[in-house]
Amino acid sequence: MIISKVSAATARTITAFVGACVLGLSAAPADAHHSYAMYDGSVYRVFTGVIVRVIPSGAHFEMHFVPLNEARSALVRDENGEQLVWVVQMESAARAFEHGITREAFPPRTVVSLGVHPRRDGKPAGDRGDSGLFRCPEGKVPEPGKHCDSVEGSVAFGPGELPQ
Repeated sequence: MIISKVSAATARTITAFVGACVLGLSAAPADAHHSYAMYDGSVYRVFTGVIVRVIPSGAHFEMHFVPLNEARSALVRDENGEQLVWVVQMESAARAFEHGITREAFPPRTVVSLGVHPRRDGKPAGDRGDSGLFRCPEGKVPEPGKHCDSVEGSVAFGPGELPQ
């Protein structure tokens, strides 16, 4: 009699466990772990700037850069005269690696061009979205008003073009 009670309890536990596993496996996968509501997805700003640093974390690859002015002759500065550093959130480091986007490919002082969905609150940050990413050849910058994709010898990373 005791054996049948233990067996029934064990059977209920196994059934509950299997049911939970089936529910977990049948749930739709989540592509993102948070909202992109802080970014204005209806707007793209295209920047050409100089890399300060890159951070390849598990959640997102980040690029920190200072934009160049339209004449491509100086770094943009804030109202205090400090370099205006933008932070761009990108895909995961694993996906970035698949596109050749690594810390070694973008050392400090590298000139890059990319499109950014800016933050809605005006802070100097954004999300790359589906924009192209281009690296200028070492020691070269684009002509005034142009971007790295116009420079001979530039390198594209991953799919996408610069937004118009």
